[in-house]
Amino acid sequence: MIRIVMAIIAVIVGTAIGSIVNNLIGFLNVQFFPLPEGLTYFDLFDEANMEPIIEWIGTLPDTAFILVVIAHLSQAFVGGVVAALIAKRNMLCVALIVGSISLIGGIMNMSIIPSPVWMWMEMPFYILVAYWAAKIVMKWRGCDTN
Repeated sequence: MIRIVMAIIAVIVGTAIGSIVNNLIGFLNVQFFPLPEGLTYFDLFDEANMEPIIEWIGTLPDTAFILVVIAHLSQAFVGGVVAALIAKRNMLCVALIVGSISLIGGIMNMSIIPSPVWMWMEMPFYILVAYWAAKIVMKWRGCDTN
């Protein structure tokens, strides 16, 4: 029973910390590509401001989305590491769950916010980086990683 509780806690904390990392990198991106006058970073999460945000996104160069991809994948990786560190057992499972939650969020994000088509290529990498995260933690702990 305690293993299940620890796995659930690991997934929740891993997902939360991964989301924080994603947002911090996203905030950094807004420093490189400033929002239009009158909008703040937090307006990105407000549906009432979706129209000007979508217009702004349409003006961004493709290079603006590279840091976005890094932010998204960092969420799955960092979240996966944190989840695996907390879980101690079932490290691969909890990391992959965090990666799957990140993937679902990524699909929802791409469905709502217009982005370059090439960004859809990041989708399989959510699971892959979460897998790598678990394997790294397993190696640190001396677990069999085969």
